[in-house]
Amino acid sequence: MDRKGWPGTLAVAAVLVVLGVGLPMADRRVSAGAVPLPAGARIQVGPLGEDEQRPVSVQVPDGWALDIDATELSESVALLNGSTSFQLSVIMSEGATPEQLWHGLGRIEQAGGIHARQGETVTITTTQGVPGLAGPVTFQDRMAMVAVFAAAALGADVVVAGPPAEVMGADVGAMLRSIRFAGAGA
Repeated sequence: MDRKGWPGTLAVAAVLVVLGVGLPMADRRVSAGAVPLPAGARIQVGPLGEDEQRPVSVQVPDGWALDIDATELSESVALLNGSTSFQLSVIMSEGATPEQLWHGLGRIEQAGGIHARQGETVTITTTQGVPGLAGPVTFQDRMAMVAVFAAAALGADVVVAGPPAEVMGADVGAMLRSIRFAGAGA
C-alpha cells in the first residue's frame, strides 16, 4: 500500500477501535436502565385498583435507583444501589400466612427446577403491622436474602442480592419495614 492510503486506513482503524472498545466500556459505566430516585420516594407496585393506585408500596432511602429494565409495575419493582438489588413482587395470596408463603416459595423453586436451600427465618413486621418472614436462600454459588409478607388480601415477596454487609444493612431493613399494603392497618 502506498503512503496515500495510510491516513484513511488509520482513521478507519481508529473509528473501529472507538466503536469496538470505547463504546462497550462507556456502556458498562452508564446504566441507561437505572433512574435515580429521591430519598423518601414511595414506589407503588401491583395491579392498578379502581382508585388508580397500586396496592403495595416501598419507600426508598438515599442512593437508590429504579431499574426500568427489570421492572413491570403491575407485578414487581426492581431497585438498585451500587451492586445491591432489591426486587419487590406482589403475590396474590388471599388469607395466606407468612409461613405458608415461605414454604410455597420453596415448592415453587423446586417445581421450576431451581435448586435452592432456604436458611433459618426470622420474623419481620412492617411499620404498618403486616407480618412476614425473612431469611437467606442459597442458589448454587450465590446467596440472597428473601422476605415474604402476608396481608389480608395479598402478599409480597422481596429478594435482596449483593454484598452481605449491604444486604443485611440498615437501608434494606428500613425498606422492608416501609412496605405498605392498601387497606391493611395504619
